[in-house]
Amino acid sequence: MILLDKKILTFNIKDAHFSDYPYDIDGCDFLNFHYCKNKINTNGFNRQKELTLIIDLTQNLDTIWQNINKDTRKRIKRAQRDEVKVRVTDEYDQFYQIYRSFMQKKRISSLFVIFGLGNTTLETMKKFGTLFVAEYNEEILGGILFLEDNSNIEALLSASKRLEVDKTKASIISNANRLLYWEAIKYAKEKGIKEFDFGGLWSDKEAEKDVEKKGINSFKLSFGGEIVTRYSYQKIYSKIYNLAYNLYNLKNLGQRGYYGKKAHNI
Repeated sequence: MILLDKKILTFNIKDAHFSDYPYDIDGCDFLNFHYCKNKINTNGFNRQKELTLIIDLTQNLDTIWQNINKDTRKRIKRAQRDEVKVRVTDEYDQFYQIYRSFMQKKRISSLFVIFGLGNTTLETMKKFGTLFVAEYNEEILGGILFLEDNSNIEALLSASKRLEVDKTKASIISNANRLLYWEAIKYAKEKGIKEFDFGGLWSDKEAEKDVEKKGINSFKLSFGGEIVTRYSYQKIYSKIYNLAYNLYNLKNLGQRGYYGKKAHNI
């Protein structure tokens, strides 16, 4: 399990990844277990059903490639022809600036960030993340931050410069983003990791109501894989945090998608 710690105002927030089930952890005001495999009833935890997309990395690489749809394979090849370079790097500071700019242009609610449902610090990125970046003409266009253990790799954050460039460059970035995922898949398979998790999908009902959510789903599903059910569990320990949380009804904010489902660049 990977446990991410956050300090939001006076509140201690903990995000748990790669756990099959939830359990109490000391020293936090809000505890969130992401994408657990097991559905259980646990005293004090609120359970939410989630969908995510998993690629089985025990398949051979050619099978994984052939399961990617034709258009996405074409755009990956186009990024390669354009000599987009993808690499694992420790240039977290550059990515963090891109990430912050991307959030601002998406107009993510400040209240949403304040209450810790998605705010990821630079220190957290450095401590727990595996960072892939795409580079074109010696410029970093964007990247994806993953969490990984011995068996799983999960896309945590994705951000790019696509909202601040012209259409031609935005197209290059879009292709580069697909190449980023393909290179991450190859990296994970080479390490012997068994599952590649795209980090959440919207339900069909949610996607049909919002063109951007539908686009995020279409992007992820273009890589093949299997839609699976997972469960997230949340528990609030602080009465003050609980009051503020319910007051703003943050769970229902539209911005939830850019964190719970990640800010993917299509």
